[in-house]
Amino acid sequence: MFSLAICTYNPEPRLLERLIRAINNFLTEPLLDQVVIVDNNSSPAISSHIFVKELLLGSAKVRCVVETKQGLTFARCRAASEISSPFIVFFDDDNEPAANYLSILEYYFKKYPNVGCWGPGEIAVEYVDPVDPWFEQNREYFQQRKSDFAYGCVPAAWEPYYPNGTGLALRREVLQKYVLAVQQGDLRATDRKGKSLASGGDAQILWEGVKMGYAAGLIPELQCNHLIASSKANFGYLKRLRFGIASSYIATLVESFPSYLDKFGSLPSKKRVYANRVMFQINLLRYPRKARNYQLELADAIGYWYGHATVLESPRAEHFIALAKELELI
Repeated sequence: MFSLAICTYNPEPRLLERLIRAINNFLTEPLLDQVVIVDNNSSPAISSHIFVKELLLGSAKVRCVVETKQGLTFARCRAASEISSPFIVFFDDDNEPAANYLSILEYYFKKYPNVGCWGPGEIAVEYVDPVDPWFEQNREYFQQRKSDFAYGCVPAAWEPYYPNGTGLALRREVLQKYVLAVQQGDLRATDRKGKSLASGGDAQILWEGVKMGYAAGLIPELQCNHLIASSKANFGYLKRLRFGIASSYIATLVESFPSYLDKFGSLPSKKRVYANRVMFQINLLRYPRKARNYQLELADAIGYWYGHATVLESPRAEHFIALAKELELI
């Protein structure tokens, strides 16, 4: 009934091992058809890790394949070509799903045939290394949430109840529609690629389902840990992440809904950009305890403007990218 897909590129071995141990809990379940690990050119190869070898040798349900085209989009498409189950669950290499993940999904997919995509309503961020106290108090930047049950079908928007990529579960026909759009060149975002923190693939998968008439939502009792190492639990990475997400949004939205390009209007004036930076500096002086939060808001704004300028093919994109470099957002 379910296939699990793990798309990975140069993961932290200790985090991947925890995911693999969690996957072991599912191997004897009748609900599980297969597990496909897609290695997107990792070095060392994913199959060389001892705990992966043990998983591969321990069950005929598990396979590891290599996708040479770099980018999470291509890895997901490769996973889609390797599976045949009616439902697919994508786990990132820093996820740790609860042992009852599949049984809960089975219940909700059967009860709500109008929903094409489900995600965990509870994501618990776990820092596996010591972190600055600020990160303990701001776990939501790494997706921590505890949400009530909700679902909906809203095009060209990102609703609070829409699931992101962590533990994303799909009906096969939604994934097939997404893969077809990628193959036809309608969707061109590569999502995470190498060191790039651009995103948008999760949204485009979900929006393909929305265009088919499917809803998407969150299940409160569906639980997944998000494991964060020190390589990510630092402010430099978080600023780059926020810029990458914001800079990708308009491009991925317009690819999915081309008619929405005109709704974004013109780029902000140079005066507005300057005023935004001045206000940023003022807020840093007035509220020093919120300095990091303001820096992330600025990263969001510059990323959004850069993405907008890129979609419009405006020469001002160079100005925003220079500003991003100055603020160490890329």
